[in-house]
Amino acid sequence: QPAQLERLIQRLDGSNVHFFVHVDKKSADKAAIFSALSKFPNVRAVSDFDVNWMGFNMVLSTIGLMKLALSAGISFKYFVLLSGQDYPIKGKQYIDQFLEQHDQDFISFARISDAADNYKNKVRYYHYYDFPYSNPRNSRKIPFLVYLYYGIHRRFMKYLPERKFYNNMSPFFGSQWFALTGGTVTYILQFLDKNPGYLKFMKYTEGPDETFFHTIILNSERRWNVCGYEKFEEWEKTRKPGEQFVQEYSSLRYMDWSDRGKDVPKPATLDESYFEILKDSPDLFARKFDQQKSAALLD
Repeated sequence: QPAQLERLIQRLDGSNVHFFVHVDKKSADKAAIFSALSKFPNVRAVSDFDVNWMGFNMVLSTIGLMKLALSAGISFKYFVLLSGQDYPIKGKQYIDQFLEQHDQDFISFARISDAADNYKNKVRYYHYYDFPYSNPRNSRKIPFLVYLYYGIHRRFMKYLPERKFYNNMSPFFGSQWFALTGGTVTYILQFLDKNPGYLKFMKYTEGPDETFFHTIILNSERRWNVCGYEKFEEWEKTRKPGEQFVQEYSSLRYMDWSDRGKDVPKPATLDESYFEILKDSPDLFARKFDQQKSAALLD
């Protein structure tokens, strides 16, 4: 949705902001997007990876954007990862003041060992989603190959040997989206330079964008800079069975993950019925928006 992406950038644009955009390599709208973005002097767009749902190329494109931003030679205080379906729910001045007044990293997190088996299985067994013909959300999918993965692999993977997590790190997971400080992004890239084996291990996990960066940060001294981590440490000492840790601010994003019926994707696509909820939200952004379904809300 090139027009929606352009609108997002216009809404956040300013002398203190730069945008680094990755466009899916297979996108049919690639030419239109590059054309729309060419009018902005502070936007750099690339199209290096064929991004697939739950695939590792999602992570590689994010790492590429981090490197691209750092190569600009600008001292950024915050690196905020947005999708083309995100949109600010606070004014530009409010967002600037919030980020000026804070020095913490905003990323949602939970320890995988505390989660249900379906989360533990994401890193326990081998998965691969960047083969387009077996990815259920790829336009090139072949139904028989999708069935082989979902019908056979997922049913029998529990009989396969379990993988030992890389370097005895404790895996964490959370939302893909974040607002990270410059020091933490620099640490992540330095860690990857020193630990190429981590990249290889995570390549064969399920939904690695929801574990990759969280695990690096929460296994390092940078964890003390994550919003809510000290409360998490205290909570773990006194937690009750089945209790969930509630993290203030999290990834600075409002999302509605409630179940809205069979075959309705989550999170919910927001429309004008969410206006009062978004107005009262402490978050800076929300997702997801659609330029048709969310037209009235965006206005």
